[in-house]
Amino acid sequence: MAKKASRRNRPNINKVRTRIHELAEEHGYEPQVLLSFAEFVNGGAFKAVEPSMQDLKKAVIAEFNCASYKDLKKNSIFSLFVQEHNLRMNKKDAWFKIYRKFVGLPNNERDSIGTTSINGVDVLRNFLPWKVFKLDPKMATAEDIKSAFNQLAKEHHPDQGGRAEVFEKLKTMRDSLLAAY
Repeated sequence: MAKKASRRNRPNINKVRTRIHELAEEHGYEPQVLLSFAEFVNGGAFKAVEPSMQDLKKAVIAEFNCASYKDLKKNSIFSLFVQEHNLRMNKKDAWFKIYRKFVGLPNNERDSIGTTSINGVDVLRNFLPWKVFKLDPKMATAEDIKSAFNQLAKEHHPDQGGRAEVFEKLKTMRDSLLAAY
């Protein structure tokens, strides 16, 4: 049985996921199989380091070019988003939601692997249709969107062994992108 790595010697899960995606792409492997093997060698599941509420807050403040939270609250886009989503800013989930919207995916959510992940995005957790469909928002046509959806549907449709909730998210993503055309 594989020995558990000491805390100090544990590999960074983000680097592991990135390398797994590279190997999967390069050799045609299934990322979940590589992750399972890496976890076996590691002696257990990798623990992703989640950013603290303070880290999320600092990043959002910086993204809005504000000096402090007091300044951030005066920003109309920030305030509107908070009101629209009925966010309570003393909750970490609220800061995660704002971070995902305006800064991007936190490191612990990048290069996701698993049955609900497509192209590194956990579709049940994050709504990133352009990334999921691997399309450039500036160049993609309605036909490109439909084609990308059809490719993913072949793999993720419940009749093909996919999960129903993942397929429903894919349809929602497709429809949201096509609404612009």
